[in-house]
Amino acid sequence: MARSILPAFTFATLLLAGCASTPPAVPGERDALALAARADASRFIVIAVANEPGQRPLHAGSTPRGYADGAGYLVSDGARRALRALERQYHLQSVAAWPIGLLHLQCAVYAMPAGGTRERLLARLQADGRVALAEPLQDYSVRGAPPDPYAAAQSGNARMDISAAHRISRGRGIRIALIDTGLASDHPDLRGRVDVERNFVDDDARRFQLDRHGTAIAGVIAANADNRIGIAGVAPESQLLALKACWQLQEGRDEARCNSFTLAQALASAIELKANIINLSLSGPPDRLLEALAERAMRAGIIIVGPDGEEPSFPGSLRNVLGVARSEDQAVPPDVLQAPGREVLTLAPGGRYDFSSGSSIATGEITGVTALLLARRPELDARRVHALLRDATDTVATAAGPARTVNACRALESLTGEHDCLN
Repeated sequence: MARSILPAFTFATLLLAGCASTPPAVPGERDALALAARADASRFIVIAVANEPGQRPLHAGSTPRGYADGAGYLVSDGARRALRALERQYHLQSVAAWPIGLLHLQCAVYAMPAGGTRERLLARLQADGRVALAEPLQDYSVRGAPPDPYAAAQSGNARMDISAAHRISRGRGIRIALIDTGLASDHPDLRGRVDVERNFVDDDARRFQLDRHGTAIAGVIAANADNRIGIAGVAPESQLLALKACWQLQEGRDEARCNSFTLAQALASAIELKANIINLSLSGPPDRLLEALAERAMRAGIIIVGPDGEEPSFPGSLRNVLGVARSEDQAVPPDVLQAPGREVLTLAPGGRYDFSSGSSIATGEITGVTALLLARRPELDARRVHALLRDATDTVATAAGPARTVNACRALESLTGEHDCLN
């Protein structure tokens, strides 16, 4: 399992005490600041204050835009006063606001005043008794997509023994929160697979459908099988919750970026939507707010899958997150799960197919295998899933040499006692 890097910080007061504040005077300025935060997060911070019990904020994602006006949310008088006072005292400019009801917090993203360093400002805020949490707005990057006609080209599925595994399970009924870019839910090979679409970045529905990275991961996990179209996903009867928290950096490229504000909204939404699995094919610095939400998700029985981090990172270093590396990677710690991650055939926007590489892809494959297991035994926890997948890891021969990979069918055989595997 992935290592624990939780800092010496307690969220007990936060859990006893949802993020929003006053909007700026000029709405156009708010939009400009939101774009600036996406381009360069180094001059922006996140502040949370306690919200008195009894407030009932709207569900995460009920606002149409990730950086939209938070004025419609219920904010306690005490939280509102505290945030206004902090804005005045520290000369902060409000960018976005959102309640995290799960943590009983009222949060806001602020632009720093000109001059001074972010570290010095955060130190002052962290010492302020009105502040429950103050931290940088942090950046995260996605890690880098008759029988179905392209199935023969899915060499990764063959190495993982996915066809045989589908005789035991196809992931039916398992809800997978895909926290990523948008995705092409209109792709013919995803028909019926996407149950929810929420956008925490903007209100651009067309852009949502054109995002490449999320489309590639969705295809690896859940592309329909036996529909005489394209490819087959690892868990072709699972349901996807498409939660856009990342934005594509260039047209036609997989590279994308997220930040701690958009990721926090998506994590809270995944919990509220009662996901069984959260796929986080991304990596970035440790973050106390994101860690608190991830811990809350895991306490609710949700299994989180993400790329393993060699250095302390989110999510790969959190205890009980299923840490993943590519089969092609060498010198990988034995507790890290591996799956194919080089030139994997998957989906692309516009009803197309393309090859994709990276630990993001391997993460999606392990998410899919986890769904196969949960569909047969919904009570499984992360530790048991990890043990099943670790014990079903094989070394297989590839053109590039030996590679370690989870064998999905062997893991299912160990779980169910059924015998349908090819090897």
